Amino acid sequence: MLNLFVLPISGIMKMWHLFFHSLLEHHAWLLSLVGLIITVRTLIAPFAWMQYRAARISVLMRPHLDAVRRAYAERTDRRGMLEEMALISRLRKRFQYKPAAGCIPPLVQLSAFLGLYRLLLWIARPAEGIEGTHHRVGFLSAHDVDSFLNTTFLGVPLPAYRAMSPEQLADLGTTRAEVTGMIAPFLVLAVVFTVLNTALSLHRTRQSLDYASGFALNIYKITLLIAIVVPFMLVSAGLFGPLPVAIIVYWFGNNLWTLLQNALIHLILRRRLPLEKDHRAYFQRQREEHQGIRQREREQRREIRALRLKGLSSKEDRQLAATKSRLRKVQRTAEKKHRKDIARAKKQTRRGIIAEAKAAKKGQSAGAPAAPAAPPALGKHSLDREWAGRMRIEVPEERRGSGGRHRREE
Repeated sequence: MLNLFVLPISGIMKMWHLFFHSLLEHHAWLLSLVGLIITVRTLIAPFAWMQYRAARISVLMRPHLDAVRRAYAERTDRRGMLEEMALISRLRKRFQYKPAAGCIPPLVQLSAFLGLYRLLLWIARPAEGIEGTHHRVGFLSAHDVDSFLNTTFLGVPLPAYRAMSPEQLADLGTTRAEVTGMIAPFLVLAVVFTVLNTALSLHRTRQSLDYASGFALNIYKITLLIAIVVPFMLVSAGLFGPLPVAIIVYWFGNNLWTLLQNALIHLILRRRLPLEKDHRAYFQRQREEHQGIRQREREQRREIRALRLKGLSSKEDRQLAATKSRLRKVQRTAEKKHRKDIARAKKQTRRGIIAEAKAAKKGQSAGAPAAPAAPPALGKHSLDREWAGRMRIEVPEERRGSGGRHRREE
């Protein structure tokens, strides 16, 4: 499976090696790692930009989407669903919202890392031994493998790693102390760049976190846990796992590039798509509502625990605690059931609308005359009507396509 990743990575490194060989022969393989970073980051840079831009636009849209969804939260009829879908569609067009393929950047980075990792392990631990006659690996010839094994960075061979046996390190012409002294600062800096990048992502997420979404809250908590645990895992992998020097150098350069790129994108989006006062007030209100709900739940649990403690000596307090706990469970169950019923009814109505659209399309393809298009429904919260106390986002003609946003109070 990993062999699929080795072939393109070896081809990219071979290409960069041919380019640098005539300029800096002794450092050509080291510079080919830099070339690999440039190639991978250049490939995913447009997708990263689209991903972050779409996320920023979704943040700007959220107050308006929330208003529409609140207005139609209890509507499960066909007319209400059509009005809601029409309003959401027009909002997305107004904000020029285009969901990006957010999974592409991490998939490309993971493929490059796995391909380079497998390639370096094959070179560092050849079946014929370090001193034997080597075979080609991917696009790398036997001569390329020999020259890569002899390439050093700060006196340490690129294929070496700290967990190698003393005999293997001796075959490469180095020692464990030399490898440790060389990789330690780069490993620490790579971890620092990773932590800073995660902290920037958490800061950006926290500013506009959707507290009404349990999924968003869980993702934020998981990311926070990863930011705490991953640095220790990475340090232990670099010191005690089979991570060659070349991987750590690649990791260092790639994480530095990622940090600078994400910081630059964040600054550009803050200038082009700024959060207005109304957005900040909306997110602040969401945070306060979420904190209020959590505070009430804590007080209820605290009250029930206190009554249970008193119930150890008083039967009346014990019964009161049981009653309050039962009422709390019944209330939460009823709210959960109501939300599920609404979601189920909306899903059924949406399926009916989609089935009607498919049937109409099939009839048109069969030659049947197309039914006249119905005018867009104008509901209570139509975008063509005045939304009291809300703002309208407009894109002037001269700034369309640049990402700029202007607002006008109505």
